[in-house]
Amino acid sequence: MRIGELELAIIDIITFIGLLITFLTGVLNLFQNKKTLYINNITRFRVIWITTLRTHISSLKELSNITNLYVRTRDGRNKIEFRRELERVVSLIKMQLNFTGTLDCQLICKVDALKAALNSYLLAYYCKNTVNKAENDNEVIDKFKEVIDVITEKKLLEQLLNIAISNKKIEAINKAETPSLLELKNEVKLAYMGDSILIKQMIKEIDYMIINYESEIECLNCDIDKIVQIYLKAEWVRCKIETKMWPYNRYDEDKVIKRLQKEYEDHWK
Repeated sequence: MRIGELELAIIDIITFIGLLITFLTGVLNLFQNKKTLYINNITRFRVIWITTLRTHISSLKELSNITNLYVRTRDGRNKIEFRRELERVVSLIKMQLNFTGTLDCQLICKVDALKAALNSYLLAYYCKNTVNKAENDNEVIDKFKEVIDVITEKKLLEQLLNIAISNKKIEAINKAETPSLLELKNEVKLAYMGDSILIKQMIKEIDYMIINYESEIECLNCDIDKIVQIYLKAEWVRCKIETKMWPYNRYDEDKVIKRLQKEYEDHWK
């Protein structure tokens, strides 16, 4: 009887172990399937997000092409529609980014700087073309005031103010570190104070400003190209790593970015 009981106990133990293994395997498969489904969904939406970001960046590159900008500035009109489209594209790009990410913050800063340079470039041309249409000194003053009312870019207003300060050798009127747009406009008008000679001198110096804007736009475009290429490559690396089994699915963002930056620099040496 003992032998039979012993055999029965062994069979029960083996059966129990088999059932336990089957149960644990089922539970593990369930969790793994859920994890796989989650990762697949995240990866799918990340691919969509990458494609969307790439599309918005391409739109920004098209808007900031120097050749296209040069053609747009020939007629001397205020490019309101173009600037609206620029604002829309920049906003869409920023909404796609994470304000806490390292590369995201760099890209946001560069995109904002590019937007300011593009707006300043177009408005500088508009200012030059509008004032040059004046037939006498009174018209020069009137058209200059009209132009200042239209300008909505602080970058350009600050440079116009610096021209007046350097030529008249006066001090800045507004001591605020970050004056508002309206304060800057009033300060520029007050600095030029109906001085047609100073306005004409400013128009001459705008040509140098435009050249500097073109160089700045080119440099910013190159910087954005670099950041975006590294950024998108890092996201693809993230997709590949996070779809692996544990413990090989840990993504070290800083390490990956540093490696990609080094590879990028080595590639373009």
